[in-house]
Amino acid sequence: MTRDEPGAAFSSPLPPLPRLVGDEEEQLTGAELRRLTARVRAHNLPAEAGRVAMDVGEVVISLAIVALYVWGFGAPVRELLGSDATRFGLGPGLIQAMALALAVVAGAVVALRVGPAGLPAAGVRWWVPTPADRAGLASPSVVRTVLAGIGAGLVAGGVPAAFVGVGLTGILADAAFGGALGLVVVAGTGVLQVTGAASGDRAGRALVLLLAAVPVAGLGLALWAPEWAAWSVPWPVLAAVVVVGGAVLAVWATRLDLLRAGELRARASAAMQASAALLSLDSGGMSRALLSGGPTASRVLPWLPGTARGPAGALLAADATLLVRSPAALAGMVALAATGAVAVQVPVLADGIGLWAVLACVGYAGALAGAVGPRAAGENPRLDSLVPLGARATRAVRTAWPVLTAAVVLLAVAATVGGGQWLAMAVPAAVVLGAAAVRTAYRGPVPWDVPMIATPAGAVPTGLVLHQFKGLDLAVLGTLPLAWVAVSGVVAPPMVAVQVLFAVGAVLWAAHVKRTA
Repeated sequence: MTRDEPGAAFSSPLPPLPRLVGDEEEQLTGAELRRLTARVRAHNLPAEAGRVAMDVGEVVISLAIVALYVWGFGAPVRELLGSDATRFGLGPGLIQAMALALAVVAGAVVALRVGPAGLPAAGVRWWVPTPADRAGLASPSVVRTVLAGIGAGLVAGGVPAAFVGVGLTGILADAAFGGALGLVVVAGTGVLQVTGAASGDRAGRALVLLLAAVPVAGLGLALWAPEWAAWSVPWPVLAAVVVVGGAVLAVWATRLDLLRAGELRARASAAMQASAALLSLDSGGMSRALLSGGPTASRVLPWLPGTARGPAGALLAADATLLVRSPAALAGMVALAATGAVAVQVPVLADGIGLWAVLACVGYAGALAGAVGPRAAGENPRLDSLVPLGARATRAVRTAWPVLTAAVVLLAVAATVGGGQWLAMAVPAAVVLGAAAVRTAYRGPVPWDVPMIATPAGAVPTGLVLHQFKGLDLAVLGTLPLAWVAVSGVVAPPMVAVQVLFAVGAVLWAAHVKRTA
């Protein structure tokens, strides 16, 4: 058949298409992919003139204000520590050590959860499926995290030294030591991340236990060790920590290509949750983003669900199961009890209104730690509808475990203060604080439709303020009899009876459900 004949162009066989083969030399590296994306973003959102200078100026002014606040509060803190006439060893050196240790462990918890090396959610979605190298993609996050860790360490090491009256050279040495520890923490967590050891629950649980062990160790040293004077780290120790941090950082940087896509997705999700909770001032969302390590083993106390008898028993068993499967909540109870016992060793906090503030704060925090079940029900209201109980009865039953955890913390601190005479006030006060924790758990979303209030410092979102105080108001008002006893120093039976009445009213207030049309 010739080409001139009809249909010849459609009947002749076509030559096979060449096979497409990728050229590795033409593939974009991670750094090139980031630069290309940055150019597109800069084209779509051109930078404003002077924006960088304004941002730098804001940072400098903020740092100057913080430094002035630290300088101003340093003298009262030194006077407070100098007036310690007790026989306990709560000295400035111990305060420096506890503050630095808590900052190191807390920084490790945050770095392990959010991830020292990661990508934003858009980068995980668009960049990770490409053959670009992971080191080029994640290197900016490594630089930012290292700088953030060093900066936080500088603050954690230098501010306590400035508070307790260390000289300028000592402040600089302690700040540098804190920055070196921050580098070690970030780089060490990064090594765990690239090796896959950070994906399990063991590392997170170990850090949570360490976070609770620091106040316990501080309590032991305050009670049984001699007083520590203010200290500054020796320069050889500082140099050794810097060398260790640099070596760990080098190991981490050379293994960035081992980052797995699952690790990057998990870190991006945790970072989004934490940033959203931070912007909305949601403390519960922040704790979930930083402390929740995924599903825990179901073999923890397997006999506990079998103890349920009736709807109320099933509700109590379910909340107890959630509580014992939350290592952060249990460790938080121990840490709060030890922190309160250490705080009441300071004379100004050993009696009077200072003692009431310590008892109310640690008791309320202990109740919040035990309100795992109420928080889950507050986030998902359909859970309560599955229980054959009324809304008020359900909330009243859910106060049981927050009351127990608040009682454990309060009794531990009260026993340190004055022995058995405080126990009669601590128990009904724990009922009030447990009810306040349930009220906090059921406060619902922030009412952003409430009008704002204009102040000289700017607009104040009234709905957010009212939302944050919901639950805290009950804790303050319900412990007024405890405040009276703390100020007077006498635990009278009439005041115990008044505190019991306040406890009953607090449970009724927390169990109240607003009717909706």
